[in-house]
Amino acid sequence: MAPPSLADYLLKLFCAPHRLEEVQGDLHEEFAWQVERIGERQARWRYWRDVLGFVKLSIIKRKPTVAPGFLRHSGPYQNPSTTDMLRNYFKIAFRNLSQSKGYSALTIFGLALGLAVSLLSILYVADELSYDRYHEKVDRIYRINSDISFSLKGIQTARSPTPMGQTLKRDFPEVEEATRLGKYGSHLVKSDHTIIRENGVLYADSTVFDVFTLPMLAGNPKKALTEPQSVVITARTATKYFGTTDALNRVLVFDDNDVRRVTGVIEDLPAQSHVQGDFILPLHETKDAKVNKWGNHIFNTYVLLRPGTNPQLVEAKFERILQTYVDPALQRFFNTTLAETRKAGNYFNYSLMPLTRIHLYSDRDGELSPNNSIEYVYLFLVIALFILLIAVFNFINLTTARSAKRAREVGVRKVAGSTRAELVLQFLSESLLTTFFALLVGIGLVYFLLPMFNTLAAKNLTFNQLIEAPSILYLLAGSGAIGILAGLYPALYLSSFKPITALKGKLWVMPGRQSLRNYLVVFQFSLSVLLIIGTLLINQQMQYIQTKKLGFNKEQVVVINTAQSTEQEVTTFKHEVLRSPAIKTGTVSGFLPVTSNRWNDMWYAENETDQKQSVGMEEWQVDPDYIATLGMQLLKGRNFTAGRLADKQAVIINESAAKRFGYQNPVGKSIHLTGGEKLTIIGVVKDFHYESLRNTIEPLGLVVDASMLGGHIEPYLSAVSFRLNTTDVASALATIEKTWKQIAPDRPFAYSFLNDDFDAMYRAEQRTEQLFMAFAVIAILIACLGLFGLSAFAAEQRQKEIGVRKVLGASIPGIVALLSKDFLKPVLIAIVIASPIAWWATHTWLQDFAYKVDIGWWVFALAGILSIGIALLTVSFQSVKAALMNPVKSLRNE
Repeated sequence: MAPPSLADYLLKLFCAPHRLEEVQGDLHEEFAWQVERIGERQARWRYWRDVLGFVKLSIIKRKPTVAPGFLRHSGPYQNPSTTDMLRNYFKIAFRNLSQSKGYSALTIFGLALGLAVSLLSILYVADELSYDRYHEKVDRIYRINSDISFSLKGIQTARSPTPMGQTLKRDFPEVEEATRLGKYGSHLVKSDHTIIRENGVLYADSTVFDVFTLPMLAGNPKKALTEPQSVVITARTATKYFGTTDALNRVLVFDDNDVRRVTGVIEDLPAQSHVQGDFILPLHETKDAKVNKWGNHIFNTYVLLRPGTNPQLVEAKFERILQTYVDPALQRFFNTTLAETRKAGNYFNYSLMPLTRIHLYSDRDGELSPNNSIEYVYLFLVIALFILLIAVFNFINLTTARSAKRAREVGVRKVAGSTRAELVLQFLSESLLTTFFALLVGIGLVYFLLPMFNTLAAKNLTFNQLIEAPSILYLLAGSGAIGILAGLYPALYLSSFKPITALKGKLWVMPGRQSLRNYLVVFQFSLSVLLIIGTLLINQQMQYIQTKKLGFNKEQVVVINTAQSTEQEVTTFKHEVLRSPAIKTGTVSGFLPVTSNRWNDMWYAENETDQKQSVGMEEWQVDPDYIATLGMQLLKGRNFTAGRLADKQAVIINESAAKRFGYQNPVGKSIHLTGGEKLTIIGVVKDFHYESLRNTIEPLGLVVDASMLGGHIEPYLSAVSFRLNTTDVASALATIEKTWKQIAPDRPFAYSFLNDDFDAMYRAEQRTEQLFMAFAVIAILIACLGLFGLSAFAAEQRQKEIGVRKVLGASIPGIVALLSKDFLKPVLIAIVIASPIAWWATHTWLQDFAYKVDIGWWVFALAGILSIGIALLTVSFQSVKAALMNPVKSLRNE
């Protein structure tokens, strides 16, 4: 293992050529020994430490040289080399930083925080932008999206009709290949020694290997999914079930009796893929694939276009698909035509989405995995940029504030013959050195903050991504650019001093520079206030979500996943658990208020056939105990009755459905589908939020499944929910698990709480709230570091004034107020500037929610009070310290 090449390059710059081989050899031997003793990562850090220590010693122990201005007047140094001059600049810069340890610590730590946040954000953004880019043919892969409107309710889905892919391949010469992917919830998977409930089961056509890059470690990709009862697994899965990746022809059993032979082992799918799974089963063996109808939007279809094909020209041909295939399907199954559907205000649209845009630009029904939003990526970049700007402005503020301390130095240098260009280079070298140290500290902060950041951002980023060779070069280039940009203004400002004025030490009274520092403080605190207000409003919306009356009671409800269970097992399990006094009631259902299918059929009121009057309504399969278990309110009519077979033709609708159908007294009325299926309304349930609060409550119908009335249980009725009748949750869960093990001893026991499932719908908002809070804290901390430094310099500059005032009788509170008010003005201005911007930004964010909080004035008032309080605490420390100083000491030099 080789030591860091960048450290070796730094060593080469500062080590004498005749000693380089000896020093480098010793360090390399030490590195190799440390790798064996403490590991590569720690050894690399120690190597950097040793190199930096050598550099420091080499700078300190070199023969002293004079400032650049003296070089042209000293015989031996009349024509110094560029390397000597740069070395001299950095040596003087190092001395200046060492002499002002407090200032250096404030500047370096503030800049390091800004750099650390920027580096974390860059890692996050790079990870988000890399999704699905590992496929060899990525620029030619597209997913077919469907935009459909029934009953004037639009549905945006990532799925497309079952025959779409093969039809495009047959009819469109631009399409080289097509494949379909699908998921069917969880499956029980058994090997010889283990049984696990798996969620990562994909179904795919055999052409999946022709479209996507799925490197196969064992097996033939041309035959792997064409052989009967086959399964392809990932290397991780092979190791988990068989202890080795050599799993070809081994056997796995799915859901009790589906015996499958491993026909292929592929590499693990990267985390940066919107397709995630550990098992791939042949899609053509599923029941849905055999129902080859244009009305079935079940699978995600992907097409591989031929090289050079314009996707827009392919999309333009989709109208031919609609006329040739969709129109006859509408006539056959819905007794209508495509033209009539469009005339009624409905539509069918199909489009192509590039594979690389799915993760950040798609949030449709039927996504194979949860996606992110490009808006959050932009938000990360903007906030990171703002925090970095706060840190850079801190540097500029603190550097210009120290101008009085550097004035005489500049005056002496100019009198001795230094040019302005040489002074600019000197001050820029200090800026670059400061930025380099800040970069090292920032990288260290990233190392310690990365686990916390991964938790907040739901990522699995690694530190190695940051310290790889190309990344290090980018970091050095970026930090160098930041150092030059941050140091350019202070360098030009400090080098502009007139020698006579500088030597008299009267620079601190220059009002224009003070105004610039105030502007920068205003900008810093404006961003801080903006983040505080954003954090408060996001928190308020999340509290609103948690406390809003939802129309059902999500507390004390435990959900047991019983997928792949038989009717007898589920029924027996429910009744046995209900014997326990710790359980109040229970229900078997296919859907819960956190698992809407977001798909609807076109229902009509009695004697109605006009599509414009149709109602798009979801139907949920439940049992007679559903309403009671979930604490819903039945407003009219009756509930389903156990054992009453006539109820299989009945429906309970919500208030929204009753309004859409136009029924004031809906009980006893009927609704029907275009095909003729008819249901009688037996009750109306109070509206409840069965989707997130981003969506309005839409029409919904509860139907009792035949299996609940004595028929065969359907596989989608996979959850049994129990309302607990006790505060001893652990004991109740133990009872439920014990009952499950008695009924199904070979099946894993899996449960969740309904309130946790509800919270999971808002995981993205929760992460945004936490990240906003973290960013706000960092932004305020950096701004306060700068304010602390500025107040210290202001107090130092006004020492004699304070001494005079105290001698004349000024009180300590009066002096504190005098010193503090100058810093509170920019903070007050920042609050005024940030408030309308924050209102606009949060108002825009809240538009994504159909149900949201009102933006109250108190949020802005609280943010202002917090900002002023933080600024006062920061400034008052230095103000009190200056006010308590003995006036004799401050006036001694007069």
